Amino acid sequence: MKIAKRVLSADAPAYKLSAPLKAQLVSVERLSSPDSPDDLLHMVFDTCGARLEYVEGQSLGVITPGLRPDGKPHKLRLYSIASGPDGEGGQAGRAALCLKRVVESQADGGEFRGVCSNYLCDLKPGDFAELTGPTGKAFALPEDDTKNIIMVATGTGVAPFRSFLQYMYAPDRTWRGQTRLYFGARTRKELMYMNEMNSDILDFEGRGDFRARAALSREETNADGSRRYVQHRMLDDGEELWELMRDGRALVYQCGLKGMDHGVDETMGRLTRERGQDWAALKEEWKLAGLWNVEVY
Repeated sequence: MKIAKRVLSADAPAYKLSAPLKAQLVSVERLSSPDSPDDLLHMVFDTCGARLEYVEGQSLGVITPGLRPDGKPHKLRLYSIASGPDGEGGQAGRAALCLKRVVESQADGGEFRGVCSNYLCDLKPGDFAELTGPTGKAFALPEDDTKNIIMVATGTGVAPFRSFLQYMYAPDRTWRGQTRLYFGARTRKELMYMNEMNSDILDFEGRGDFRARAALSREETNADGSRRYVQHRMLDDGEELWELMRDGRALVYQCGLKGMDHGVDETMGRLTRERGQDWAALKEEWKLAGLWNVEVY
């Protein structure tokens, strides 16, 4: 039986490339420590009176101005909405995006700069951007608020889970299921919404049954000296996690860099083998029921 998930009302508008939403940037907050090499930003956009409705877990598309060297428009880039469906700060018509400025060194000594991420990160409050969407249905929360929710994130993949938590623990709502967040980053300075620059996610601890667990691959090691990733932190809690997930009791959501899902699969394979079950078959069953949800990029 497929799990029913939250959806938008039938008349909610969806903005397209041919008719995008013009939104104004109202604030920018740095999420990484001043001495961090990464530029991680929390950016809040206002729709200036236009109607924007979304559910937690959806994304907005960003139209980058200008043309590529071949004369074609830049590709649309999708970013998960980091604010709850009531709007950033409870203000309808405002939505937040979580950005990392992409700057990478290349083998030839050159530098690659992500076109859309750098365009966004260079915007100043008062500037306008053209957005499309919202898009995405699979990453919404279930209608049943007794379900346990397991969230696994790396990097900016934590954005939809900030949105989840804002919905689940809004002042007029209490999620009755248990919730866990496993968040992987290289260092504590890069734990977006969980460091000295911004503690939005940590502020939810103590509400309902929410707990956040971090894995820091450049600061922590496993017993054998290998780097510590989210799947290892999940394995630490293996017994508890299995109790939360078994018999379809939980929905699992993964969001982050491609490859993280392989590590999580290894952990789940170990947990199921220890209990005499076939992970490949169970995973397929959970996917079909909407219990196993993965967005990697």
